[in-house]
Amino acid sequence: MIARIDAWIAHQPGYVSRQDAIRHCVALILCPPTHERRIGSPSGATAQDTGGSDAVD
Repeated sequence: MIARIDAWIAHQPGYVSRQDAIRHCVALILCPPTHERRIGSPSGATAQDTGGSDAVD
């Protein structure tokens, strides 16, 4: 996993620490941009939007 993080860092402009890279990845998982959350759902709703079992409490 560290190798994959380091590979991602190598493609970023400027300096990015591993800690910052991991924060970025966690933020993408926990708070994805609105347009990404709607991909794959015909109605545009996600499990989180509809109270589905995939929501994290």
